[in-house]
Amino acid sequence: MHTSTVKILGAKAVDFKPDDKSGRHYDHVALYCEIPMDLSTGMAIGNGCETFNWQDSSNMALLRQFKQSDFPITADITFDMVTTGKAMKYVVVGVKLPIPPKAVA
Repeated sequence: MHTSTVKILGAKAVDFKPDDKSGRHYDHVALYCEIPMDLSTGMAIGNGCETFNWQDSSNMALLRQFKQSDFPITADITFDMVTTGKAMKYVVVGVKLPIPPKAVA
Protein backbone atom coordinates (compact mmCIF):
# COMPACT_ATOMS: atom_id res chain seq x y z
CA MET A 1 0.00 0.00 0.00
CA HIS A 2 1.07 3.54 -0.72
CA THR A 3 -0.10 6.80 0.88
CA SER A 4 0.01 10.10 -1.01
CA THR A 5 -1.02 13.60 -0.06
CA VAL A 6 -3.25 15.02 -2.80
CA LYS A 7 -5.59 17.92 -3.42
CA ILE A 8 -9.17 16.77 -3.85
CA LEU A 9 -10.72 19.21 -6.31
CA GLY A 10 -14.20 17.71 -6.08
CA ALA A 11 -16.17 14.49 -5.61
CA LYS A 12 -19.28 12.78 -6.95
CA ALA A 13 -21.24 9.87 -5.47
CA VAL A 14 -22.05 7.03 -7.89
CA ASP A 15 -24.59 4.35 -6.96
CA PHE A 16 -26.44 2.58 -9.76
CA LYS A 17 -27.18 -0.81 -11.27
CA PRO A 18 -27.38 -0.90 -15.08
CA ASP A 19 -30.42 -2.45 -16.75
CA ASP A 20 -28.26 -4.78 -18.87
CA LYS A 21 -28.89 -7.85 -16.66
CA SER A 22 -25.14 -8.06 -15.91
CA GLY A 23 -25.69 -7.94 -12.15
CA ARG A 24 -23.10 -5.18 -11.84
CA HIS A 25 -23.47 -2.57 -9.12
CA TYR A 26 -21.44 0.64 -9.32
CA ASP A 27 -21.13 2.06 -5.81
CA HIS A 28 -18.33 4.51 -5.05
CA VAL A 29 -17.33 8.13 -4.65
CA ALA A 30 -15.33 9.48 -7.60
CA LEU A 31 -12.55 11.68 -6.18
CA TYR A 32 -11.20 14.23 -8.66
CA CYS A 33 -7.61 14.81 -7.56
CA GLU A 34 -4.85 17.14 -8.70
CA ILE A 35 -1.82 15.03 -9.63
CA PRO A 36 1.61 16.27 -10.84
CA MET A 37 2.37 15.58 -14.51
CA ASP A 38 5.24 13.24 -15.42
CA LEU A 39 8.11 15.67 -16.06
CA SER A 40 10.68 12.99 -16.98
CA THR A 41 10.23 13.30 -20.75
CA GLY A 42 10.23 17.10 -20.88
CA MET A 43 6.89 17.00 -22.72
CA ALA A 44 4.66 18.04 -19.80
CA ILE A 45 4.55 20.62 -17.05
CA GLY A 46 2.20 21.41 -14.20
CA ASN A 47 -0.62 19.25 -12.90
CA GLY A 48 -3.43 17.10 -14.24
CA CYS A 49 -6.64 15.74 -12.77
CA GLU A 50 -7.06 12.02 -12.12
CA THR A 51 -10.20 10.27 -10.91
CA PHE A 52 -9.95 7.67 -8.15
CA ASN A 53 -12.86 5.54 -6.94
CA TRP A 54 -13.37 5.45 -3.16
CA GLN A 55 -15.67 2.62 -2.12
CA ASP A 56 -18.61 3.09 -1.35
CA SER A 57 -21.04 5.97 -2.07
CA SER A 58 -21.84 6.33 1.65
CA ASN A 59 -18.37 7.94 1.99
CA MET A 60 -19.92 11.04 0.41
CA ALA A 61 -21.35 11.86 3.85
CA LEU A 62 -17.78 12.45 5.07
CA LEU A 63 -17.20 14.96 2.28
CA ARG A 64 -20.50 16.76 2.91
CA GLN A 65 -18.96 18.12 6.11
CA PHE A 66 -17.15 20.57 3.82
CA LYS A 67 -18.66 23.49 1.92
CA GLN A 68 -18.10 24.25 -1.76
CA SER A 69 -15.81 27.12 -0.73
CA ASP A 70 -13.57 24.71 1.27
CA PHE A 71 -12.40 22.98 -1.92
CA PRO A 72 -9.83 22.05 -2.95
CA ILE A 73 -9.02 20.16 0.24
CA THR A 74 -5.76 18.34 0.98
CA ALA A 75 -6.08 14.72 2.10
CA ASP A 76 -3.90 11.66 2.63
CA ILE A 77 -5.10 8.86 0.36
CA THR A 78 -3.95 5.28 0.79
CA PHE A 79 -3.85 3.23 -2.41
CA ASP A 80 -3.46 -0.45 -3.16
CA MET A 81 -2.40 -1.69 -6.59
CA VAL A 82 -4.40 -4.37 -8.41
CA THR A 83 -4.14 -5.88 -11.87
CA THR A 84 -6.48 -7.47 -14.37
CA GLY A 85 -3.55 -9.40 -15.79
CA LYS A 86 -3.26 -6.82 -18.58
CA ALA A 87 -3.42 -3.49 -16.80
CA MET A 88 -2.59 -2.17 -13.34
CA LYS A 89 -4.72 0.34 -11.46
CA TYR A 90 -4.80 2.01 -8.07
CA VAL A 91 -7.67 1.35 -5.68
CA VAL A 92 -8.39 3.78 -2.82
CA VAL A 93 -8.48 1.85 0.45
CA GLY A 94 -8.48 4.82 2.83
CA VAL A 95 -8.85 8.59 2.90
CA LYS A 96 -7.74 10.75 5.81
CA LEU A 97 -9.60 14.02 5.44
CA PRO A 98 -8.66 17.26 7.21
CA ILE A 99 -10.82 18.51 10.06
CA PRO A 100 -13.71 20.47 8.50
CA PRO A 101 -13.75 24.21 9.27
CA LYS A 102 -16.18 25.27 11.99
CA ALA A 103 -19.30 27.02 10.78
CA VAL A 104 -19.31 30.72 11.68
CA ALA A 105 -22.39 31.65 13.67
